[in-house]
Amino acid sequence: MQLKNTLLLFACILSYSLCYSQQSFESIYTETYQVLLSSNPKKALSNTDYLYTLAKNNTDRIKTRMLKAHLLYQYGINNEAINALKQADSLALLDKDYALQAKIYGFMASLYRESEIYDIGKTYLNKAVTISKKIKDESEMYRFQGNLSQELACYELLESNYSKAILHLKKGIQLFEKAASVSDKNYQIAINDELIARNYLELHKADSALYHYEKAAKELQGSLSYDNPLKGFIYNGLAKVYVLTKDYKKALLHYKKAEEIAEKSDYSALKQEVYNSLMEFYKKTDSKKYITYNEKNLKLAKADNDNKKVIADDLIRSIRKNHLDSQSKYQKHKLIIIGICASSILTTIALYIYKRKQDHKKIKAFIENNKVAFTEETEPEIKKDASKEYMSEATENAILEKLNEFENSLFYLNKTLSLNSVASELNINHRYLSYVINKHKSKDFAGYINELKINYIVDCLKNDPSYLKYKISYLADQAGFASHTRFTITFKKITGVSPLAFITYLQNNNDVA
Repeated sequence: MQLKNTLLLFACILSYSLCYSQQSFESIYTETYQVLLSSNPKKALSNTDYLYTLAKNNTDRIKTRMLKAHLLYQYGINNEAINALKQADSLALLDKDYALQAKIYGFMASLYRESEIYDIGKTYLNKAVTISKKIKDESEMYRFQGNLSQELACYELLESNYSKAILHLKKGIQLFEKAASVSDKNYQIAINDELIARNYLELHKADSALYHYEKAAKELQGSLSYDNPLKGFIYNGLAKVYVLTKDYKKALLHYKKAEEIAEKSDYSALKQEVYNSLMEFYKKTDSKKYITYNEKNLKLAKADNDNKKVIADDLIRSIRKNHLDSQSKYQKHKLIIIGICASSILTTIALYIYKRKQDHKKIKAFIENNKVAFTEETEPEIKKDASKEYMSEATENAILEKLNEFENSLFYLNKTLSLNSVASELNINHRYLSYVINKHKSKDFAGYINELKINYIVDCLKNDPSYLKYKISYLADQAGFASHTRFTITFKKITGVSPLAFITYLQNNNDVA
């Protein structure tokens, strides 16, 4: 979902247009982002640099840098994409062009979010919100803030703040309604309604989700982008609603419609979402079809990654070749650029190697010292008479015995677990239970349960090779987490590394046990 929202926001950023006197610039620019961006990335990259030399003003130069950043980001060359955006930002600052500044910061917020560098991303997001209020053209301001509502919602989703995300998106619809110059208002509103419906699904509010999915479908049908892949996401969402209401016949019908659109559009993000949904649908009813869609999903992911790598390598080679080809004409300028690029590449490699080594150290420390068990119990200093205020030593020992039984029962994998439910299950006063956990486990109830869950899934990953092939969302479900995001955050907090880094390490170190 995060990738789809980002690309939709980028499409809005790149569709921004002004009046241009240079016909050659405009025609090349249009062809580059409408056609070559996906069909011939290498040519598109070459065009962005050529367009920069044709540009007669900073507005055009900024557009070319943003176009280049979009292209590089699309194929995972994030470091170069950030450099291109920083160049665009420096030009926008010179002209005090608040509209373009806001778009650049919004782009940066999306890019850092996709790179999981959330703190910096939020900084740029806040800048985008602040600067957008200074845009003189009210219609343009409302239009951009409407797009920005989607990015604000994405950051709320990272924290599972679904209600807040919905508020941002509903406000975004109001802003689109106020904007007089939105080129395809129905389409923009359809995007927001589809995202609102997704959030209601997360809240298990089927009626509200159904309403907004149907509303999004009507808006899309009345837009200029009726055949957009968004239609497939809407059908997929409607299917999930029907699954929630146990109308499996309608659910399957809509899943198949979504799959048909995904196959025709050849849009990877839609395919992946539909395959994942069908995997979940068939998980308990048809193991053969479950395996079929799982294989499709894995094959799609591998093909996408391989394709992006090939294109990215080609683009990097093109970047280097362009530097060398222009050396004779711009010798002094070229030397500076080569120095910057070399430093950037070396820094990226060094950071990658350093991070990899640090991750390996963390994983080894976690495996060797923790042994997928609880850390040794430490008892913080307590006033001599503190325990007497709560319970006798015999009661405390009895609770510890029950906790040991609880840890061996896997009851902690329940997604709806709470202090009261565990206390009830163990027939213990919840205050006593909380006290004993704090004293003997050195953590609160939530931290204690999360550590049990993470240790359980780590044990599965170490001892059952098949777990190394599963998707993170499946591991989250098996560990008893309600969301992929919460699982990832908790896993990293406890082990020091992300689930993907941990799995990669185990795959490359089969002797670890």
